Amino acid sequence: MEQPTDDCEGAVAQQLDQEQESLGTLIDHLEIVVTEAEKRTNGALNIREFYTVYLVETKLLKGSKWPNSRELSSLWRRYSQFEMLKLYLENMYPFVVCPCLPEKKSVYSWNAATNSSDTFDPDFVDRRRAGLETFLIRVASHPIICRDVVLLMFLQQNEGWQDKLKDYAGYITKAESKLKSLSLPSRLKNPDKRFEVYHKYGSDLHLNISSTLKLRSKALEKQYCLHKLHANYGRVFSEWSAIEKEMGDGLQRAGHYMDSYASCIDSTLEEEELVADQLKEYLYLANSLQSVCRKQQIMQLNLERAMAVVDSKNIEKQRIQQGI
Repeated sequence: MEQPTDDCEGAVAQQLDQEQESLGTLIDHLEIVVTEAEKRTNGALNIREFYTVYLVETKLLKGSKWPNSRELSSLWRRYSQFEMLKLYLENMYPFVVCPCLPEKKSVYSWNAATNSSDTFDPDFVDRRRAGLETFLIRVASHPIICRDVVLLMFLQQNEGWQDKLKDYAGYITKAESKLKSLSLPSRLKNPDKRFEVYHKYGSDLHLNISSTLKLRSKALEKQYCLHKLHANYGRVFSEWSAIEKEMGDGLQRAGHYMDSYASCIDSTLEEEELVADQLKEYLYLANSLQSVCRKQQIMQLNLERAMAVVDSKNIEKQRIQQGI
């Protein structure tokens, strides 16, 4: 009597899997947009904490039938909550190279001398808003993690989704401590050559992109200082032209030329920001690839330890059988 029941349960599970596959991915049914950002504050008057929140809006497409989804939702999320979601997905699906988040703080920036390192800078906040939207779209487009219940709750429920993460908090902490404390490649007896190649590729990619960003940042910062120095020259020539009578027109034209030369750096900086953001995206994807390889090494280490225990037990069993 048990066999038909098992066959029935297997058929039902297979039918559910086929239905989910026929639905496609979440992005095929849900429009996801991070529309705006807002600066908020909390705490007492003396000690105030400022932070930025992002408005995540979702809309169920016409004719879509994604399970447990709402037609419309609009809620605010902090960047730290996006980090929690990404950490959960990385540990829940260790075999997936999870899409990367935009940078939390501006790194490898050309304008370290200016105020662009401020996380509340409007341009930086807008770029991060676009990066967070791209992250959600990529996660919702992934054929595996798009079906996660916590992901849908993050997108459409203001509360309750964080309670789901409590069940995985101990696992996440344990995995992080292992990844930080162990020097795995030197301790593995039979490392997987494929993952060693991927890990080396990710490490080399991370190193090369970091070096490229540093060099571009230093070169552009010098170029920026040079152009702004000409802006000072332009101001001096303009003031000088008001004093000189015979050379006034020539000094004024020279001042205008210096001003135009100083302002032409702005378009170059905007283009550089776009290129740098793309390089940073590959930088963080290299980190995600290395994370997958490290988790494989953790599993390999646990497997080798379990096999060692089994071998020792078998030896002990043989000694007992031989009466030793």
